[in-house]
Amino acid sequence: MNNIKNKISAYVMSVCLLVPATASLGQEVAFAESQISDKDERIDLGYISLPKRAVTGAVSRVFGTELEKTPDANLPRTFVGRLSGLTTQERDTELSRGAYTTEYPGMSWWIRGLSSINGTTPMVILDGVLCPNTNYVYITPEEIESVTVLKDAAVLSLYGIQGANGVISIKTKRGSIGRANVTVTYDQSFQQMTRTPRFVNSGEYVNLRNQAGYNDGLGRYSQFSQWDTEQFQAGDSELYPNNNWYDMFVRPLTLMSRAGVTVRGGNEKVQYFSNINYLHQQSPFKTVEEPDRKYNPEPKNDWFNFRSNVDVKFNSYLSGFLRLAGNIKNEKTAGFGNLEIYSHLFALPPTMYGPLTPSGEGYENGGQVVTHEDETYPVYGMLNRSGYVKSLSINITAQSGLNVDLSFLTKGLSIGGVMAYQTSTCNQTFTKQDFERYIRTKDMNGLYFTQQGSAANTPLVYSKASAMDYNLNLYANANYSRVFGDHSIDAMGYIFYLNQELQKSNMPYKRESLGLTATYGYKNRYFIKADVGYSGSEQFHPDKRYIATPAISGAWIVSDEAFMNGADWLSNLKLRASYGITANDQFGGERFLYLDYIDVNGNEGLKGNPNLTAEKMKKQNYGFDLGLFNELTVSFDWYKSLCDNMLINSAGTIPEYQGVSLGNYPRTNWGKMENHGFEVEAMYAKRLNDDWSFYAGGSFSFNKNKVISVNESPYSADYAYRYRTEGQTLGQIWGYLIDYSNGNGMFNFKEELEARGLTYAFGSPRVGDFIYQDLNGDNVIDEKDKAPIGYSNLPRQSYNFSAGFKYKGLEFSVLFQGVNKVSRLMSGTGVYENIYQGVFNDIHQHAWTQERWNNGEKIEYPALSLNSSTNHHPNSFFVWDGSYLRLKNMEIAYTLPQHISKKINAENIRFSLSGQNLLTFDKMRSKYIDPEVSGMSSFQPYRVYNIGVSLTF
Repeated sequence: MNNIKNKISAYVMSVCLLVPATASLGQEVAFAESQISDKDERIDLGYISLPKRAVTGAVSRVFGTELEKTPDANLPRTFVGRLSGLTTQERDTELSRGAYTTEYPGMSWWIRGLSSINGTTPMVILDGVLCPNTNYVYITPEEIESVTVLKDAAVLSLYGIQGANGVISIKTKRGSIGRANVTVTYDQSFQQMTRTPRFVNSGEYVNLRNQAGYNDGLGRYSQFSQWDTEQFQAGDSELYPNNNWYDMFVRPLTLMSRAGVTVRGGNEKVQYFSNINYLHQQSPFKTVEEPDRKYNPEPKNDWFNFRSNVDVKFNSYLSGFLRLAGNIKNEKTAGFGNLEIYSHLFALPPTMYGPLTPSGEGYENGGQVVTHEDETYPVYGMLNRSGYVKSLSINITAQSGLNVDLSFLTKGLSIGGVMAYQTSTCNQTFTKQDFERYIRTKDMNGLYFTQQGSAANTPLVYSKASAMDYNLNLYANANYSRVFGDHSIDAMGYIFYLNQELQKSNMPYKRESLGLTATYGYKNRYFIKADVGYSGSEQFHPDKRYIATPAISGAWIVSDEAFMNGADWLSNLKLRASYGITANDQFGGERFLYLDYIDVNGNEGLKGNPNLTAEKMKKQNYGFDLGLFNELTVSFDWYKSLCDNMLINSAGTIPEYQGVSLGNYPRTNWGKMENHGFEVEAMYAKRLNDDWSFYAGGSFSFNKNKVISVNESPYSADYAYRYRTEGQTLGQIWGYLIDYSNGNGMFNFKEELEARGLTYAFGSPRVGDFIYQDLNGDNVIDEKDKAPIGYSNLPRQSYNFSAGFKYKGLEFSVLFQGVNKVSRLMSGTGVYENIYQGVFNDIHQHAWTQERWNNGEKIEYPALSLNSSTNHHPNSFFVWDGSYLRLKNMEIAYTLPQHISKKINAENIRFSLSGQNLLTFDKMRSKYIDPEVSGMSSFQPYRVYNIGVSLTF
């Protein structure tokens, strides 16, 4: 029986690279968790590591080999769908930022939702050292050994005031004993947006604009005459253009190339791992060559990544390490950033002539940029005649440390120290120029233009700017790890100091913390873990600066009990529980709230509160890990968090008429908020024979928070809902409920409008407008009638499904990822039809008209308008279901037989074909707006096709 178990366990470990790691508590979905053959494996927990079976907390882990399947240059995006408890939302997906930033570009992320209205970002630890800036964004998956998400107090209390929102610990690869292995990789990606925005043609545009004008009472052809309308619809004359500005300026497909070299090896004295990567991303925009221009404005993006990890053993008791890593990013954009240029595409109607005035005989001022009276920055000029910006960003992380083995004093004792320095610098060269703008006259019988404003075609003007962030970390610890017969102890004490200086802040940020952790094991199946962190920052008065965060947790491996010996079907059963406190000192960028604010002119502002303390989160977690037949694993966790000293504004119940600005009242720790949920995961893996193996699994998580108290003053009794925050989920959407009692929720004829007898406080409704529910019965639609609609912007449910197989050298894997119970309040471009000079989307094609209603035709939108109408307010129509399911990743790979690889002296040659965001299923009203980005004027997520090759020598 033991031989069978060992064979199964060995197989499980051999195929672990196939499976995405999404499970908790060391159940890394590296096929089934093998706690039988893998007793000595240690799980990275940031400042410490523990044997897998001794982990008492809730963690998820993914290996770098899984992240390599995702063809994305931003590391956090490779985490999506691979780590349970981690919820993400992409705001935009453009790699090129066009400006220096210390904020993570393009994505929001949360660990187990929100427990406070303040500071929601998880802490990131890189190789055991806090990473307070965003250098981790530029790390490539080829450098990573594992990424671990820490989720409950058992693994977070140790981090004190920085552990409340969870921890993401990134461990990079180390050297190994043996001859040097060299791996060369190359990937070629082809990117296209998952949603191409809809640009209506000129014929449809003029109809919709005239329809909007007619609804506003301006007549049937108020925007375009009947003759002009017919000519635009015919589309056979340059006097009546039909321009698709997206197709004109945006590439349908962009290229991204990556190449890397890794060297790994060492001996008993020195082990080394070195990696260098190069990435080039093509611009999403098309530029043109202009004969008199002295520069090339085409944007581009080049990255260079490097990492060198060296571990040295000086003698039997002294060892050390040096880790040097960095990123050099050479980026060029046009005179405006890519995101800004993209949003201006939608300001140009298809009926506008352009992009340049006509040249040739009979035309004056030919070849000048065309715009219209409401647009100052036409896209052609932004791309081709605004100069360019070059940004050279350098991110460096350096860590050095020593470890002294004090076993000669007492067995299992060691001490160590680390100094880490992280810096981000950006040097920018700006070359700006302006350009003339021309507007076509109202005379459509010819191409006549007049100049807009006084802007002139100017030469390039050069300027420079620079910015720098740095972080100094000092860390020292003492470790004790020993086994005494049936007893084991893993203990650690540390002290940590951070000095952080950000370009966006004039004052440095300092933190100090220390902590103790000890795990006691009995008979290798009963474990008790105690933790305490003691930390503080200059956010608070010296008398209130430090706070203790204790935790207690335990685990019992039931399957190792003697009374379970006959249960061969039960390969693992582990019960876990934890309770403890974590803390948060992040308050949305506000600093020194314990001090009174007085500016240089003596003007008073915010009053300080010297009694402020860090927010405390009381966290509890209960879970189990189950393994059956060494093939099926199931993990479950239920958790709850309570913050009863949340930082809030004290002026909520103070009337404005008392004379002091409400914004100047001091902050207090009077708020209260709770958060709870559960996570469940399952994975089935089986080896059929020596050639065939497969796996399938998934996870599901539910999370809900509730704001209990924020010192909110209740509205008067005539409000339908007297509280807008307390008793609700944080971020709950509010708006007007539409009355669908008549079928379509719109006033369909004048008599119906008059019979309702409703007065709108924000305009006069027209026939074809929404009918809002009068919740308080006063016949007036105003703030008093607003109600909670849908959910918040943070998904309550997240899930994923993964599957794959391996046949000899052939591998296949697939990953689906989705969210549910999430709402998006939609507005702006692509939603409100009156934006700019009218931006129309698919939702506007079947807008209300009297004819459509009379004929019983499909109606999907209220009556169009040229201006903001009573429809253009938060309401249940514009709260869209943001749920989605994505085919997030799919890869098929083939490793050549060794006898073929050896012909070119290679040990391994692997080819792969992978895709990202290949399919998306959602419930959005518009098929042109992605459910995550939730806007048409931002870059939509990229669909990526990637071809890769890897050679190991």
